[in-house]
Amino acid sequence: MTDSQTTPRGTLSVQMYTFRDAQQADPTATVARVAGIGFRYVEPFGIGSSRQTPAARMATATTLRRDLGDHGLGLSSVHAAAPYGPQADAILDELDLIGAKLAVVSWPGEVHGFERDALSTLDGTRRFAGAMNEAARNASARGIRLGYHNHWWEWDTLENGQAAYDTLLGLLDPQVFTEVDIYWARTAGQDPAELLQRLGDRTLALHVKDGPATPEADQVPLGGGVVDYRAAILAAPSAKWHVLEMDRSAGDVFADVEQSARRLVEEGLSSWEG
Repeated sequence: MTDSQTTPRGTLSVQMYTFRDAQQADPTATVARVAGIGFRYVEPFGIGSSRQTPAARMATATTLRRDLGDHGLGLSSVHAAAPYGPQADAILDELDLIGAKLAVVSWPGEVHGFERDALSTLDGTRRFAGAMNEAARNASARGIRLGYHNHWWEWDTLENGQAAYDTLLGLLDPQVFTEVDIYWARTAGQDPAELLQRLGDRTLALHVKDGPATPEADQVPLGGGVVDYRAAILAAPSAKWHVLEMDRSAGDVFADVEQSARRLVEEGLSSWEG
């Protein structure tokens, strides 16, 4: 048990991508089941998706806001397309509708004109950072703060001899926060705790998950893999939000996430309420 008097506890949330299959089948029932586990906050995904028209997205956002309110759920943050390019205002309208204050770009393809390989060259990284900074300014004008969520490929080395992730953060406005996925950082060969210590108070949220730290493998409840999630959480006192996520699971993903959540609460690392 962690000493709860000396540990700054974060607030639990869950990335709804974890339950994407159930959500596609019955969005309202999925929200109800997540609330039944004990979560008071969630992190939706797909806001501003290019796969839907703006009108369809607003209808989806309206339903989501209703379902969250009906089950007493708030937002920690959202994964969203960056408010940049021709759809910037429509994306911001959607973020406003659901009441988002922290919007996270989950991969480069969520920024208009970019794909996963955006950070594979120094020039691409510079252009991507410029787009993110413009998106951050657009978001700020609506009272929303923009962040970036890592995977593992951001630690490829660029022509300047630095990792793309380090280069990107050096080019981004300091107001662009980090949501550090400790599992993907570990997959990239990083020590998540050391990374978070370097980032300091720029990190506002963590994606907390465990497994063998390989890109395609099933993930497991916390404590069953190679990720030292305790050290990572303790290294990031600025991260108010401890967002659980499982990209893939061989078991019942609802049960797996509940097991991880209760473990964090029992260890005094996280709490259900903010």
